[in-house]
Amino acid sequence: MKYLLSTLALFCSISLFAQHETLLNDIDVIGGFGGPILEISEINGQIGADVGGGGALLLNGFFLGGYGMGTDFPTHSISNGENRGDYDISFRHGGLWLGYTSQPFKVAHLFFSTKLGWGRAELEQDDETVFRDRMFAVTPELGIEFNITQWFRIAATGGYRWVNGIEDIPTLGNEDFSSPTGTITFSFGGFAEENDWDDWDDDNW
Repeated sequence: MKYLLSTLALFCSISLFAQHETLLNDIDVIGGFGGPILEISEINGQIGADVGGGGALLLNGFFLGGYGMGTDFPTHSISNGENRGDYDISFRHGGLWLGYTSQPFKVAHLFFSTKLGWGRAELEQDDETVFRDRMFAVTPELGIEFNITQWFRIAATGGYRWVNGIEDIPTLGNEDFSSPTGTITFSFGGFAEENDWDDWDDDNW
């Protein structure tokens, strides 16, 4: 018993002085933001808007968070077989949102992000789902972000939405949901000042 207590005491004393090293040791949370996202894209040959939102933490030069997007603007017609008729398309996805901003203290600066999401596409008639399929979407984008105020920014980007997994919706495939995108992102929150970036650069470079 004495041996056990002595061993525990020694272990605890060592733990007090030990410092764990991790992959994220040098990453600091320097702010956060959130807001609505408006995306223009093409689904089934029809151009319209996807509406959603997202939020993220600012980690030095990068940000990491989540997003959600959805739309009901496109339609689809099936002219043959027992499924023929007119349908409304519902398309929704959400997941991980990560990106990078270069020199964010400048009025206009580079903005890059990638959305990695899971969701589903549905064909509906009279607000009832007739066909449904799950899918995966990846949307990289690149553009310019503008500092409107200290707590409000707008980013205008262009990108491409790649969709995979559409197999069970009649006469529609992944290519009908994959599309170039044009996106406006509104960000409200707390952003680091220029001095914060200078201090981080001095410490890490």
